Order: sequence, then C-alpha cells, then structure tokens
Amino acid sequence: MVSLAEKIAEPKSIKKGMSFAHAFSGMQDVIAAKSDGILHDLTDVAEKDILATPVFKDSPDGLHILRHSAAHLLAQAVLQMYRNAKPNAGPPTDEGFYYDIYMDPISSDDLQAIEKRMKELVAKKIPIVKRVLPRKELLEIFKNNKFKRERIEEKVLEGSSSTAYSQAEFTDFCTGPHVPNTGYLRAIKLLSVSSAYYKGDENLEKMVRIYGTAFPDSRSLEEFLRMRAEAAKRDHRRIGHEMDLFVFNSEMAPGFPLYTPNGTTIRNEMVKYMREMNQSRGWEEVTTPHVFRDELWKRSGHYAKYLSDMFVFELKGDGYGLKPMNCPGHIQVFDRKVYSYRDLPVRYSEFGTLYRYEKSGEVGGLTRPRSFTQDDGHAFVRMDQIADEISSILEVIREVSTKLFRVPLLSFDLSLIDKNNPENFLVSYKCRSCGHISEIRGKSTGNISCSNCSSGDLKPDFTKWDRASSYLAEALDKAGLEYREFPGDAAFYGPKIDIHVKDALGRDWQISTVQVDFFMPGNFGLYFVNSEGRKEDIIMIHRAVYGSLERMMAILIEGTAGKLPTWLSPHQVFVVPVSDDSLEYAEKVNRHLISLGIRSRVDHSQESVSKKIRTLHDLRPSYILVVGAKEVENNTVTVRDAFNRQAVFSYMDFAEKISGEISERRVTNLLE
Repeated sequence: MVSLAEKIAEPKSIKKGMSFAHAFSGMQDVIAAKSDGILHDLTDVAEKDILATPVFKDSPDGLHILRHSAAHLLAQAVLQMYRNAKPNAGPPTDEGFYYDIYMDPISSDDLQAIEKRMKELVAKKIPIVKRVLPRKELLEIFKNNKFKRERIEEKVLEGSSSTAYSQAEFTDFCTGPHVPNTGYLRAIKLLSVSSAYYKGDENLEKMVRIYGTAFPDSRSLEEFLRMRAEAAKRDHRRIGHEMDLFVFNSEMAPGFPLYTPNGTTIRNEMVKYMREMNQSRGWEEVTTPHVFRDELWKRSGHYAKYLSDMFVFELKGDGYGLKPMNCPGHIQVFDRKVYSYRDLPVRYSEFGTLYRYEKSGEVGGLTRPRSFTQDDGHAFVRMDQIADEISSILEVIREVSTKLFRVPLLSFDLSLIDKNNPENFLVSYKCRSCGHISEIRGKSTGNISCSNCSSGDLKPDFTKWDRASSYLAEALDKAGLEYREFPGDAAFYGPKIDIHVKDALGRDWQISTVQVDFFMPGNFGLYFVNSEGRKEDIIMIHRAVYGSLERMMAILIEGTAGKLPTWLSPHQVFVVPVSDDSLEYAEKVNRHLISLGIRSRVDHSQESVSKKIRTLHDLRPSYILVVGAKEVENNTVTVRDAFNRQAVFSYMDFAEKISGEISERRVTNLLE
C-alpha cells in the first residue's frame, strides 16, 4: 500500500576477499548487497572480483529483507515466551510477514505482549550471524523440531551444506539474507493471528499463524496502518452486508456465496454489458454442464494439476468432477464438426460457474470463494490469427476498464514457463536417442518415454512455449504497453498475460487474463482443414475480461466504498417525500423513472427526512430525490448524490440526464 522510493546507486567494483560491509561502509541505510541478481548479507565476502550495488532498506529488495528478518524476530520472541513452541516457516509477504508455529492456540489479545518482547529484542541490537553448516549439523541443531528437520531433509542433499542464522539464543534454518542486527527492525507491528495446517494439509498438524508487518521507518508504518484501517472500513464483506448483496451460510454452503436480489442486480448488469461486448466482437455464447466424467479432466490435464482443489465423487462406479474450468467443455462444443481454415476464428463465451475446493482457512468472501462465475471465453484460431486475436482482447479489456473504474490504472504481467521445472506444465519432449518429438504432456502423464523408440532419455521441447510467449509479447509491444515478465507464473498449459488494476487505496488486484494454448487442443485432437486440404493444429486462446464476477464485485465494492457507478447500482434512485402531502407527487416521479427502466423506489417510512437519508446511507443509492411542497409546486426534485452533493432539477430533466448516464455506463455522475 505504501510506495517506497528506490534509491539509485552505481555498481561498485569489489575485490576478491573484500566484505560487502567494508565495500559500502559510510553509506547510510544499506542492509545488504546485490550482484548478478543475487542478494548477499553485508558480512559475505566476495569470492572473486565483482560488481555489486548496495541494497537500501527503503528499496523493494530491502523491504523484503526487513520483513524476512522481522519474521525471525517474531519467532525468537515467541520461543522466549512459549517454551514448547516449534517454529515451522516464516516468509515475507507483499504486506508484511507471517510465521507458522506449532504451539497452543493464542488469541489476538496475546499479540501485544509478543510485540512488546520483539521491541525489547530490537532495542538490544542483537547481531544476526550467518553460518554455513553441513547437513548433519543442521539436523542436530533442529533435532527437537520435526518441521525444520523435514525441511532440511527436503532442501539439503546428503553431504552438502546450507545456512543458518542466529541472533542470541535463537537459530533458524534459512537462506537469508538478513539485516545486520535486530536494531534495524524498529518499525514493526503484529496484525492478527489465525490458524493454518502444516504443508497446507488438513490431515497434518494445526499451526498458529501470526501475521505482522515491518517498514523502514515509523512514518511508513503509520501510513500503512492508516490505509489498512481504511481498507477494513471498505471490506466488501462488511459493505455487502450493509447493502444486502450476498450471504454466506457456513453450515449449509461453506465458502459458497448466495446472492440477494440486490447482489443479483449487480451481477446481471455486469453480464449484460459483457454480452454486448462479446456480441460486438464475434463471440458466440455457449452453455456447458457443471459436472463431467473425470476422464475429461484427466485428458485436459486438470486432473493431474488440480485434483486436490477439485470436487470429485463417484456415482455408480463412474468418477465425476465439478468443473474447475470451462475450457474442456468448450472444446467438446467445438469438436462437434469439422472446420475449414475459412471458418476460423471460432469464439465461444460463457458465464460459467466453476468450483474449487479452497481450504477452510483460505476462503475469504468473494475474493476466495469455492464457487465463482467467470466471464470465460475461448477462441479457436489459426497460427496466423494469434497476434490479431490477442490485440483485440487487450482492446476489450482496456475499454471495459473505463466503464468500471474512475481512473483505470492497469498494469500488465507476462507470465512464462519455469524451464527449470517443466514437470509443472504441459510440455512436449524430444528423444535424445532418435530425435522424435513425443506429444507427452509433462506432469499429467506420470512416467514418460519416447512414442517412437520407447527410450526414456527425453528432454523437454519448449518450441511451442517460446512461440506462444513471443505472440503475447508481440501483442503487448504492438499496443505500446509496458509489462513485466514472471517466469514460473504461467498457466500449466501455456503462457499468459495477467492484467492488474490499482484501486483507490493503491492496492493491486488481478482482474483479466489472456492465455495462448498450443497443448490442450492437441490433447483432444482438434484440427482444421487448411487451404491444401490437410489437417492442421488448432491453437486456443483463453480469455477472461472481468476475471470472475465475484472478484470484480469485491474490487468495485472496496474501491468505491460501495458507491458504485449508477449503471451498476442496485438502488439507482430513492424518492423521499417530505410529508404525506408530497407522497402523490413522489409516486408520480417514481413511476416516470421506472417507465424509463431506472431502478427507483419511494421511501414510505414515516420518519423525518434527515432520518430517512441516514437510514438509506447503508444501501448507498446513487441518488436521493427529496420532494416537498416547493418541489410539488415547481415540478422539481432536490437531488442528493452518494457523495452528498446537491442540486435542483425539473424531474423530467433529471430523468433524461440519469437515463443518459446509465445508458452510456458512465463512471461519473451528473452532479460532478
């Protein structure tokens, strides 16, 4: 939430045998060093002549290190106060850090005492010492902590070494780097406590998860806490309750949202708008079932990748799964006939409800439900159509954002394959023995061998991944969009562009996605007939513009504090008569608005006007029209918008203006 100024420093030549601390002595606020993309502790010594830059505490790398060190500080304080506690792991996060600890449950009331102990340790400026230790010695240090021991056994090979960091009596198995001493961690705050399961497995030990944050200075921390308090006021779950938009029933449907008439109105408006966009761009709407036999998910690759997150069951000896994605269903629709090269592209869209088994501790309102509805779409294209299709989708995403956000600050991420871990993705393999390329799909197949000579000596072939990635990059470049690359963040079947939007509090939310897929169509044998009468592979482009209706609703509710654009508002107008004498006129105004398709109603309560307006506050109507004797006489309405601005219009003029505002789907209103 808080922007950090990155100090710029020229790389410095460092001789072999020189410590980074010595190299950057005299420079304030330096907590680490960076060389060839690798972060180093200041106590590290250069193993050869190198160029290195200082890492300042108010840089992104510096903030990451501060928070990682603060997590260690938290674990040290907890161990001093709770002798039987067993730390598991404590990573930094985008907003702070957390530590999972096996211990008796604690409550938020205990956090103040733990934080006090942390600050006592900060005041002592305890040196943080790095040690490189052999695997055997690491296992001995943590012989009474099964969680650390298992991590060491997983991460450190027999006969090799790794690092541990110590501060006074506390030692943690960690690769670092860390701040030089605890005195650098003055701006810290513990935020909350929850529970988590070891390795995320509900069948394993239950942990206490303590969340906190750390900043380079108290001013940044105070600003973060102020913004966090504002975010709590804007929490979509709180506002959704006030506006009566949705409910969650933890007993009958845990993690599944149920929409009220008000919430359904918002969803319907979003769907209506996206249908118009789809129709104007040649996307045809289809409908697919919520349940398929598990053979479909095995063939698509979802079963191997998402089984732990799927709802699966058996019925009369057959396996089934609720759909976690729409794409295999769209493939079944496409595969009903043969297509010529002239028929492409074929574009299918669906507002398809998907199901993911989010663990109970991870479910969170509309941003992490167990069912959600995507504005999904799949374009089946020829190779030469990929770039234009992606460009068209990016245009739609940018246009839609102008109808949803007052200032649509979008950022674009190009998510690529992690070539060091191809088993996590659908990948073809090339045989080292005979050179044959086998259409084997990585993790979804288990043991792999050459389909031509049966050799197991295979290497991943990234040709299709590289080609797909180049098309996405080309479309971004053609649109003049800046973007960042993230290896390892691709979908399991192909690279993608993820689009984020920044809300009124400066938070980034992922919304849209565009993905190129060379593999899944091949899994199902899709093809088209080219101009020479031969079969040619289909390429599939996955896209979602909203991302999901649930997530987009949450983003809009929190970003606007519930004061939605009028076209989305479930309560566009409330007509408030001052007294019974003006009730008939109020009804007349209301009927006229309703005749124009405006969501309007009359407040029939017997309260005073001021109390009526206060009562309506939680519903957040776009406009309140106050009508009394003066308005009756002049055929006017006194208009009050959601931001408490007021103006007087003839009721016919107001009706015309609000009709235009709604039909044009403006994000601003007529009093701005």
